[in-house]
Amino acid sequence: MGATTKKKTTKAKAGKKPARKTKPAVLPTAPVVAPDSPENFRARVRMYRHGLGDCFLVTFPRKHKDPFHMLIDCGALARDKTFMTGIVEHIRDTIRNGETTDKARLDVVVATHEHKDHVSGFNQARDVFNRDFDFGSVWLAWTENLTKPEIKKFKEAKSKAVSKLREALSSPLAAAAGLQGVEALLGFSEEDDTTGSGLVSEAMEYLKLRGKDSGNLRYCEPGGEPFALDGVEGVRVYVLGPSHDPGFMKVSEVTEQMKKDEIVYHLTATGDAGMDALGAAISTLAGGSGGDQARYLPFSSEHRIPRKSPDGRRRNPYFASIRKFVSRTYDDPKQNWRQIENDWLAAFGQLALDLDNDTNNTSLVLAFEFVKTGEVLLFVGDAQVGNWKSWANVEFTVPGRDKPRPAHDLLSHAVFYKVGHHCSHNATLKRGGLELMNRNDLVAFIPLDKQTAKKQGAKGWDMPAGPLFKALKEKTSDRVALSDVTETLTTNAKQAGIRATDAYIDYFLT
Repeated sequence: MGATTKKKTTKAKAGKKPARKTKPAVLPTAPVVAPDSPENFRARVRMYRHGLGDCFLVTFPRKHKDPFHMLIDCGALARDKTFMTGIVEHIRDTIRNGETTDKARLDVVVATHEHKDHVSGFNQARDVFNRDFDFGSVWLAWTENLTKPEIKKFKEAKSKAVSKLREALSSPLAAAAGLQGVEALLGFSEEDDTTGSGLVSEAMEYLKLRGKDSGNLRYCEPGGEPFALDGVEGVRVYVLGPSHDPGFMKVSEVTEQMKKDEIVYHLTATGDAGMDALGAAISTLAGGSGGDQARYLPFSSEHRIPRKSPDGRRRNPYFASIRKFVSRTYDDPKQNWRQIENDWLAAFGQLALDLDNDTNNTSLVLAFEFVKTGEVLLFVGDAQVGNWKSWANVEFTVPGRDKPRPAHDLLSHAVFYKVGHHCSHNATLKRGGLELMNRNDLVAFIPLDKQTAKKQGAKGWDMPAGPLFKALKEKTSDRVALSDVTETLTTNAKQAGIRATDAYIDYFLT
């Protein structure tokens, strides 16, 4: 049985098709407490069903105080301001729990990384955040701390890559070279969404300002000593990633072992020299090849034989001696495989992937441990293979323990896993990752809207990825929940205490 099953529909009457379930436009009226929810719990994880993106409200009860509320990301693709405002208003009403006089307090707001499907809501619903919310603290990955020289260098490289990609997309050959997917990938880092409500970088800057205003802006670094949550007894917070080693921000070439593990990572590092070479290609396409750009061309000037003279008005006499040979080979339509003039454009697709995935590898990764029981809630953002592999080198100094605690030990105690990158093929590491999650009560939540995923890029995105989705169902005994509103909970998920409405899905640790 699959992780989710389609709702049954009655047979259509003659001449009529069965009605299709449609996604709600805005969800502010959904109940703040799901039917049949337990009155007492140690933690509640709420995944909003708002589209292709992450928005999680995590709640911990406190003695003699209001519950501790933490918002982890708030963003989506292909959602407008009205929709996301409705989602944030529902978060507000959930925290208020019927009270309307005071502002809703988010004790912690987390932005895992700088992509619009994780932070667009902080732009789109900013009026509500400013008017109706108090922030106790803002947590970002250390890779957002621009006072660090290595981070400044990383951001500059990212900006350079975006510039080169924009130049390529303006090329007249871009459409013919199949660069449609590049525009979509660029949107993750540049634009909030098609509503024009702001840039992703503006959402991050807003959160930094809110953190500073609250007096508690935290740049989280991996390893070290776990820390507590204000007023929440018996819970420790561990930071697993992103790594301090810049090598883990890049992903190595596909290996045979990766293929055997069924989850393949199709990434390489273009690097500064590669970007400069692509810039030279853009320049020659526009008719220029001089100056500093010339040193990045594949052939030096003495080995290049133009068809026309430098002024373009007459034939180059040196080309005449090879004209017949070029005509019957390179220019022959039947031998167009010989032509390489436009091959450079394909490299921009890889550069766009590098840009996208390097950012994913900067995801803030958090584990919440219940000290008495050892149970762990794991949130990985969109961490990709480099981030996951770095955890093998992360250790924590835990009070009362003689030896440092390895990060992998936390994975073996996970009872809840927020699946990274919407269950794509390049996000959840199998060995050193999913294979370590061996508890028999493991639950997995996947923030995914299938129809939105299918509309991305030239061919659509394969989400959930078949091999990974299968592995998750096996690991969890079918306790996998997708945020897609067309999906229903499995029997095993319901028996595990997971509750669903059209607006959200709740996991309870009782």
